[in-house]
Amino acid sequence: MITIIGLFITTIALFISIRQFKKQLQLTFFADYTKRYQEILLNFPETINRKDFDFDKLDAEKKEKTLRYMRAYFDLCSEEYFLYKKGSIDKSTWKEWESGIKYTFSKTAFKNGWEIIALDTCYYSNFVNLVKSFVCNKVST
Repeated sequence: MITIIGLFITTIALFISIRQFKKQLQLTFFADYTKRYQEILLNFPETINRKDFDFDKLDAEKKEKTLRYMRAYFDLCSEEYFLYKKGSIDKSTWKEWESGIKYTFSKTAFKNGWEIIALDTCYYSNFVNLVKSFVCNKVST
């Protein structure tokens, strides 16, 4: 009886430890993606959110830098969507990220940037369809 109780307590302790480790891992994972997102945002021009934003009004160096970071943002979004579809992140995390992606794709700069980057970058079809649904303001996922 004592052995069974000891085994039961050990099993519960192991379960709690694994659960806490998983939560810590998810928090670290989320923090890493948040850090990447923040770094990308800090490298955009201040005017990126304006309705009249135009890549052609930027000098060549600033345009190239903006598109490079925009590509990094699209790659990050693609990874987030892939992780969600694979079941590696929970639905509430995805909903948070998804709302940010939708908001971003409502902006002129990102719609135009997507068109420019799509000329030489290939994303997987499910992600492309997701972006199209955001650009066209359709409900998705």
